[in-house]
Amino acid sequence: MPGGPRPMLLWYVWMHIVDGAWHKLDEISKQLRIPGNAVSWAAKFLSDHGMAEMGFEEDEIRVHQSHPRLEDVVKTLTGSHKSDNSSLGSSEPSTGF
Repeated sequence: MPGGPRPMLLWYVWMHIVDGAWHKLDEISKQLRIPGNAVSWAAKFLSDHGMAEMGFEEDEIRVHQSHPRLEDVVKTLTGSHKSDNSSLGSSEPSTGF
């Protein structure tokens, strides 16, 4: 499902937890009107990629204080590793020099 709804789901959950406080997954699900299993998937994804940490019983999540950029982590969803080498330098367009 490359380019599907997953990046938006991650963004919604990310924006909900970006304040750094602990948030219950079921509360996120209710407030965002997103199914609990989708919120759980997003929380696990963000945790697995070092952006957030799950609570002891894995029913809550908070953002890590030092985390990678959401945009960089979302790129892993599409598996577009072929562009990684070209994006190591400046984001400015190449001038051909």
